[in-house]
Amino acid sequence: MIRVDFVRHGECLDDVFLRGHAPSELSKLGVRQMQTVFSILPKPDWVISSPAKRCLQPTKHDYEDPTVWSDFQERFFGIWDGLSYEAIKLLDPVGLKSYLEQPFTFNISKSEPLDKFEFRIASAFKKVLKHAATHGLNRVLIVTHGGVMRVLLKSVLGLNNSALFQFEVGFGALMTFECFVINPSALFENTDSSTKKSDSEQGGGEKNMACLSECFIKLAALTPCSLSEST
Repeated sequence: MIRVDFVRHGECLDDVFLRGHAPSELSKLGVRQMQTVFSILPKPDWVISSPAKRCLQPTKHDYEDPTVWSDFQERFFGIWDGLSYEAIKLLDPVGLKSYLEQPFTFNISKSEPLDKFEFRIASAFKKVLKHAATHGLNRVLIVTHGGVMRVLLKSVLGLNNSALFQFEVGFGALMTFECFVINPSALFENTDSSTKKSDSEQGGGEKNMACLSECFIKLAALTPCSLSEST
């Protein structure tokens, strides 16, 4: 069995609506949140981090030489990326209204489409499982983002898009999967071949995420951080 712990970065200093690829930094509380969650985890065999500063800085502080993996970065939100809610409202009030009403179908200009984001995350997770299985790694830590964790929850639990916002994945949250991979080579082959298909061949986000069905994955825990503004 491979146990994969996903940790969301801590609270950030900025007031951003769709943080995406923004170079946000952690607040003092955010730093404490990360230190707290890292302190309760058993020593991992492999540590992976999104390249975002809010993930990589605290990971480097607690773990030596983490693997920086850009595929575990948050979804890119195009021209809205890194802006506050009020700034987006001034920039594009009509678009913002449409996004709030239909977040899964409205396309923010120059943003990463949801189905491609889901496929990117699923493919990266499969590669992690393949590498861990073939190298005898039993415990993996991935420091990443709320959107990444939500789309993986959607896939593992077989949920639809609307369920993405029905989970509280707060700052410093911990999500643990127990994964069983019987044939790592087959898992890896399908990942590579899938990346060569066109968007129409992939059939959208629902089919893209179904590629994880080749191994048995169980949600073992979804735990909020014990530190908040009130503590």
